[in-house]
Amino acid sequence: GNDSCEYLLSSGRFLGEKVWQPHSCMMHKYKISEAKNCLVDKHIAFIGDSRIRQLFYSFVKIINPQFKEEGNKHENIPFEDRISSVKVDFLWHPEVNGSMKQCIKVWTEDSVAKPHVIVAGAATWSIKIHNGSNEALSQYKTNITSIAPLLEKLAKTSDVYWVLQDPVYEDLLSENRKMITNEKIDAYNEAAVSILNSSTRNSKSNVKMFSVSKLIAQETIMESLDGLHLPEKSRETTKVLNREQTDEWKGWMQLVILIYHISGASTFLPVYMHIRVLVAAYLFQTGYGHFSYFWIKGDFGIHRVCQVLFRLNFLVVVLCIVMDRPYQFYYFVPLVTVWFMVIYVTLALWPQIIQKKANGNCFWHFGLLLKLAFLLLCICFLAYSQGAFEKIFSLWPLSKCFELKGNVYEWWFRWRLDRYVVFHGMLFAFIYLALQKRQVLSEGKGEPLFSNKISNVLLFISVVSFLTYSIWASSCKNKAECNELHPSVSVVQILAFILIRNIPGYARSIYSSFFAWFGKISLELFICQYHIWLAADTRGILVLIPGNPTLNIIVSTFIFVCVAHEISQITNDLAQIIIPKDNSSLLKRLACIAAFFCGLLILSSIQDKSRH
Repeated sequence: GNDSCEYLLSSGRFLGEKVWQPHSCMMHKYKISEAKNCLVDKHIAFIGDSRIRQLFYSFVKIINPQFKEEGNKHENIPFEDRISSVKVDFLWHPEVNGSMKQCIKVWTEDSVAKPHVIVAGAATWSIKIHNGSNEALSQYKTNITSIAPLLEKLAKTSDVYWVLQDPVYEDLLSENRKMITNEKIDAYNEAAVSILNSSTRNSKSNVKMFSVSKLIAQETIMESLDGLHLPEKSRETTKVLNREQTDEWKGWMQLVILIYHISGASTFLPVYMHIRVLVAAYLFQTGYGHFSYFWIKGDFGIHRVCQVLFRLNFLVVVLCIVMDRPYQFYYFVPLVTVWFMVIYVTLALWPQIIQKKANGNCFWHFGLLLKLAFLLLCICFLAYSQGAFEKIFSLWPLSKCFELKGNVYEWWFRWRLDRYVVFHGMLFAFIYLALQKRQVLSEGKGEPLFSNKISNVLLFISVVSFLTYSIWASSCKNKAECNELHPSVSVVQILAFILIRNIPGYARSIYSSFFAWFGKISLELFICQYHIWLAADTRGILVLIPGNPTLNIIVSTFIFVCVAHEISQITNDLAQIIIPKDNSSLLKRLACIAAFFCGLLILSSIQDKSRH
C-alpha cells in the first residue's frame, strides 16, 4: 500500500539520542526481533561511498548489534542473518560512473534476482578527485542522467532510495578534502533531485529522495570527528566515559565516601588508601571532562568560566558567609576550582591549540604536549617547594580563601596529595580523543573497544593492575609513606577501572540510573554532609531522634538527600539567571559581585585587626 508517513524521508527534526521525529507521524523504535520479522527473506543493497557505508553499518546493527566495523573499507561488505534469511550488502561505488551504472544495470535484467530495497548515493569523491571542478559536476549530471532510467525501472518492483549528500563542516576537513564545500554539495544535490525527478515524463518518479540524513547532519555535523561523516552520537554508539557512565561513577563513589565519613573508617589504613583513590578519581574526571570540552569546543569565553565557577562555588560561598566558615573548610571545592582554572589557563594561553586547529597539522599536537609538559614541570616545582607554594597562596586576598587556622599548610597538603591526577586526566583525554579521531577505537554499541585479542590482553593487564594496587594499599603500614606514594600510583587503579568498565562493549553500554542520579548531585552531597548529616564539623553525627539511632539515620539521610537534590536544582537554575550569555550584561554583574566581595574582604581585614 501507500506509505503511511508522507514526511518520513523528507521533513522533520532530529531530537538527539538517535531519535528522528518526522512531521505528522511517530517513529517506532524496532527491537531486534521486530526488525528481523519485518525483513524475513529480504535482500537490501547499499551502493555508494563511505557515507552510504555509515548507513549500512547503522542498519545492520539494528539486526545484529554485535556486527563489527572491520576489514578493508574500500571494498564490498556482505552481511547475512541465516535464521531470518536477511541479506544486506554494501557495494563500494564511491562515484556515479560507469562502474555504478553496470552494477545497477545487472539488476534490471529479468534473469537476475533483484534486491528488495536499494539505497544509493555518491558525490564527495567526485568533488575530491576532480578538485571541485565544474567539469566534474557536468560529468556527474551526465552519469546520473544515464542511470536514472535504470533506477526508475528497478523502482517498479523494488524500493529505491537516492541519498542526498549531507553538508560538511568545512573547518574540520583535512587538507585533501578542503575542496568539498557545502556550495558544491548543494549543486550536486540539486542536480540529482532535478534529474531523478524528471526521469519520467508523465508521472511522479518512483525513486524516493532520502533527505533525512542531510537534515540530521545540519544539526550534528559540527560534532563530527572529520567534518565529513556524521558524528557517532547520530548512530548507535557508546563512547568511553560517556555522561551516564561518569555520573554513575561519581554517584557510587560519593555514597562510599559518605559511608566512610559517617562510620569513622579513616583510622583503618587500607580503607583510607582506597578512599584516597576515589577522591583522586573525581579529580581525574575533572581533568578529563574540562580538557575534552575545551579541546573539542574551543570555547574559552568568560561565560563558560563563570558558569563553571558559579556551579562549583555558589553553595560553599553562601555557607561560608552564613555559617562563618573559612573557604578551605570545604577543601574539595577549592581543590576542583583551582584545578579548573589551571586547565583553563593552560589551554587558553597563547597559542590556543584546539582539535579543529590540530586536525590539519600534527605539529599542533606536539605543541599541546609541550604545554602539558610545562604544566607537569610547574606541578613538580610547587610540590617540592613548599615555601614557594605558601608564598603564592599567602598573598592577600588569596590568603583569605586558602588559609585555615592562620596558615596554608592544610591547603598545601590537600593539593599535594593528588597533584598529578588532574594532569593524568588531561593526558588520558588527549590520547583517547586522538585515537578516536583516527578511528582506532570501535565504539559501536555492544562492540569491544579493540580487536578481541588486544581487548583480552588489556583486560587481563587491567585486572592484575587493579588487584595489585589493592594488595599494596591493604599492606600499607605507615600513612605518611603511603601518602607520599599515592600521587604517583593512584592513576594505576583509576586507569585499570576505566579499561575494565569500557573495553567490553556490553559493560560500556549499560549503567545504573540509581547511582547516576546520585552522581548528578555528588557535589551538593559532599558539601551538605557537613551541616545536615554530620555534626561538630564532621566529628559527630547529627541526632534528630535521640535514643533510636537506626530511625535517626534513616530520617536524617532522607532530609539530607532531598536538600542536596533541591540545592542542585536551585544552583543550576540560578546559574542561568545570574550568568547571562550577553557579555556586556555579564561584565556588569561581575563588577557588582567583585565589589560585594571586596567589601567582605575589607570587613574581614578590619575584624582581624580588631581581634589582634
